[in-house]
Amino acid sequence: MLFEMIRKLKGTLSIKLSFWYAVIFSLTSLLILTIFYQRISVITMKNIDQELTEELEELSSFYAENDYDSLIQELQTEIEFEKSDDIFFRLFASDGKVLFTSNIQAFGKIEAPDDVFDGKYKIERFEIRTISTPNQSFPIRTILGVVGTSEILQIGISLKESRAYLQIFKRLILWLMIPLFVLAACIGFFMSRAAIRGVEDVTQAAIEITEGKYDKRVETKTKASEIQRLKQTFNMMIDRLQGLLISMREMTDNIAHDLRSPLTRIRGIAEMTLLGKSSKSQYEKMAANTIEECDNLIAMINTMLDISEAEAGVADVRVEEIDLCGLIVNACELFRPIANEKQIRINTNLPEGLKLNGDKNKLQRIVTNLLENAIKYTPRDGDVVISVVARKNLVDIIVKDNGIGISENDLPHIFDRFYRGDKSRSQTGIGLGLSQVKAFVEFLKGNICVTSTPNKGSIFTVSMPY
Repeated sequence: MLFEMIRKLKGTLSIKLSFWYAVIFSLTSLLILTIFYQRISVITMKNIDQELTEELEELSSFYAENDYDSLIQELQTEIEFEKSDDIFFRLFASDGKVLFTSNIQAFGKIEAPDDVFDGKYKIERFEIRTISTPNQSFPIRTILGVVGTSEILQIGISLKESRAYLQIFKRLILWLMIPLFVLAACIGFFMSRAAIRGVEDVTQAAIEITEGKYDKRVETKTKASEIQRLKQTFNMMIDRLQGLLISMREMTDNIAHDLRSPLTRIRGIAEMTLLGKSSKSQYEKMAANTIEECDNLIAMINTMLDISEAEAGVADVRVEEIDLCGLIVNACELFRPIANEKQIRINTNLPEGLKLNGDKNKLQRIVTNLLENAIKYTPRDGDVVISVVARKNLVDIIVKDNGIGISENDLPHIFDRFYRGDKSRSQTGIGLGLSQVKAFVEFLKGNICVTSTPNKGSIFTVSMPY
């Protein structure tokens, strides 16, 4: 089972994230420890240099207050006090002759600083050097300084202990990298698994939805994070897709139902004409009726395609500056003859010079559909008023009538495709006008709402950005 789990995890995002987290964490840790090591190394050398400097200044001050013999005696005392082979003292005359030296066998052969005595190099106060001797693994830190009038004192300390200490610290750093890498990999794995668990939930939900479980959703929490936003967006997308599927299913059922009637009429007309002893005029009438029914079918299909494209967000859009009031006036003039036949008065309440950026064709369809709908359901001697109200960043197009109104039961469904209320069934139409209005308004980032009272009239309000 362990090998099966490893096989499944191999190549996954969790493993890749864990690996890179471990690499970056280890490299960062190594960089920090290296800087720490270098800092310790510098501090160690500073401490050694400070010790050499203090020793030189102390002996120089002593020599300034005492004679040569006292200095030699003091050096011997220092050697006995130190009791270590890690430090030595050498006193030179101004010509390079060795006046005094401690036991330096443990340091190997240490050459005299000839450059100090050949006159080419002058020590201002003191000079610290690091020198190496043959057959010795560790270098020596030395200080040269003038004591008295012309004597030069050399003090040396072996770096064996400090280098050994730093070497132990270096090995400790290198060995520490292994558990650090493993620890970082484990932490990174658990962190990555926790981070992408939400992605796995979305993936599993997508698999189940693909298998036909369209009601499946991803559980979301109130915690605001990228994964939670992904889940919420995924659920919104699935809700949208499910709504489109339901709408397509309903549209298919409605199409099958609504196409049956005109096709049946076409077939009946043709059958009656062919079975009877029809004259040329009857055949011409059959052809005219067939063309009329076909035009209705084409108009229905085109309207449904326009609605589907608008709802899917793929409809063509041509944004231009529109004279909204002029567009409404033209629409009113178009329907005025129909309104005059029913003795319906069309009134307008429009501001001057109102410009709107949008798709002119779709906006014309919105206004004409609402105006046609208002005239259709307003009885004789009624009134239809169309108004425009400009607000901040919005413009309201209000179509008001005093017609038959919409019942409370019908009101939630008036924008559904092919829906026709009980009072509207006696009127001509296919029930797609308001569906098209709603689809176009939402496509243009607007909003539509309706209030209605039966037998008193309806008010449709379209709010559009401008």
